[in-house]
Amino acid sequence: MSVFGTFLERTAIEDALKRFARAVDRQDWKLARELYHDDAFDDHGFFKGPPDAFLAYIARMHEQQDHSMHFNTNVLIEFQAKDRAFVETYVLVLQRFADRRITASARYLDRFEKRKGAWRVVHRTLVFGDMVAEPLREPSAFPADFTVQKHSMDDPLYKVPR
Repeated sequence: MSVFGTFLERTAIEDALKRFARAVDRQDWKLARELYHDDAFDDHGFFKGPPDAFLAYIARMHEQQDHSMHFNTNVLIEFQAKDRAFVETYVLVLQRFADRRITASARYLDRFEKRKGAWRVVHRTLVFGDMVAEPLREPSAFPADFTVQKHSMDDPLYKVPR
């Protein structure tokens, strides 16, 4: 694979990871589903199974949250073949509920495969590093003229002209 070809493949994989983070934080489950091939398996520790069941499970969890932000940081992509890659992604997650805030660090260990031109996950293992929960003493408040993100598809992302 040429240097430029490798760059394009890496970019496609990283974009898939970024779209998934956006989708989960906006509860856009249709977009989140695009990360996975149909025969994929997801092991999040608290859930192990196929992507449709996993996304239904976390959709219920996210209904209880006021805020969610997933940050993908170090992404290491190791190509095993022209259509297969092992990808390790460091993840920082910030979540806010009515009574508490959670900060967690973890890593995704993903096997990606390129099928029909699309890089998608065939197997994901979430490896937890740390999790801190702290009680909220008062709700977060922003000045009225601030544009504030929504933990839903009502977020400004879906309304700002492109």
